[in-house]
Amino acid sequence: MTWTAIARKDFEDVVRSRMVWGITAVFLLLMGIVTLGASSQIDDASATDVIFFFTNIGGQLFVPIIALVVGYMAIVGERQSGSLRILFGLSHNRRDVLVGKLASRTGVIVVATLAACAFAAALMFALFGSLPVPTVLGFVALTVLLGAAFTAIAVGVSAMTDTRMGAMGGAIGSYILFTMLWHPLIAGLHYALEGELVGVEAPAWYLFALRLNPLESYRQAIASMIDAYVPALVGWENIVEDVPAGSFQEGTLLTSNRVAGDVPFYLSEWFAPVVLLAWIVVPIAIGYRRFERADLN
Repeated sequence: MTWTAIARKDFEDVVRSRMVWGITAVFLLLMGIVTLGASSQIDDASATDVIFFFTNIGGQLFVPIIALVVGYMAIVGERQSGSLRILFGLSHNRRDVLVGKLASRTGVIVVATLAACAFAAALMFALFGSLPVPTVLGFVALTVLLGAAFTAIAVGVSAMTDTRMGAMGGAIGSYILFTMLWHPLIAGLHYALEGELVGVEAPAWYLFALRLNPLESYRQAIASMIDAYVPALVGWENIVEDVPAGSFQEGTLLTSNRVAGDVPFYLSEWFAPVVLLAWIVVPIAIGYRRFERADLN
């Protein structure tokens, strides 16, 4: 299978990038400072507090940004430089190129994410002398999947576009969509259908629509694991929802407190990986369709 040769060569090229590892190093340094500083201010701090800080800042900010930086030039960079013709001349086809690039860029993100999670685990052990192993493993798995999802989004965008600026705009636009626009769009849909803002008690379809956002699905799954509400980077709740101020500090906005009756399976903790896997498959499928039909001359 020729895609493996492309993946191996591309992985070696990417891991030499000082920018990628520089961003990762800054991320680890900042997370160490934030975690140590915050833990010292919390009475009876625990390992779940470390996971909270890593999810809130690392998972929602640095992991997606690193993944988008690593992936957005995967295809379009080869296209602009003319390297695609060389690859095609070596009997590789477009599927080989796309799959190989996805595998290599995802591999880089998995390594970087595992390094970050190992750092978080080391902090937990150093601070508290023990680890909640099942929770840590769930946290690691979800964070790796989140990184892979954003890598797939970036590679898919790279396959759809023919210029560096187009790929960069798509990558930046996807992050803005997920962090700033998704929640108000879903809240606007609820208002259009129901004629009022959603309150603390929300319909299941509304919460599911929010969770189709990979960042939302990730943070809600982590919140269920640690039994503590993890706020979004941009807190829209007090603006587009009719909820009391400070609700997230009290845990009111946990999914289990917002749905009447039993929590549907699609809002449960285990369904989050399904959403993240979908964000790996769908952008790549769309990107491949566009890339296969593109005129590369």
